[in-house]
Amino acid sequence: MATMFNSIRASRDLETAGAAKPLADAIATILGDTMVTSREDLVTKDYLKAEIATVHTEMAKVRTEIASAKNDTIRWLIGSQVVLIAALGGMMSLMRAFG
Repeated sequence: MATMFNSIRASRDLETAGAAKPLADAIATILGDTMVTSREDLVTKDYLKAEIATVHTEMAKVRTEIASAKNDTIRWLIGSQVVLIAALGGMMSLMRAFG
């Protein structure tokens, strides 16, 4: 469990350690402000779960696009081979007819 920063206690501890009161107060204030800012920058587990779910959704879309591109490439290759075989067959027929 997170504990709250006690700036008054920090200031007193700094004074006890030999720091002047204005310096101890300033350090305690700076530390307190920094900790508040740090807590505000933290994300929750729910936020992370939502972001991860978004990333997984985007990954699924990319996988679908890759599969579609792969299928298009295979269709194009098969189609071009069929055309090539037909052209070779036509050339062989012409060679037999005129050869």
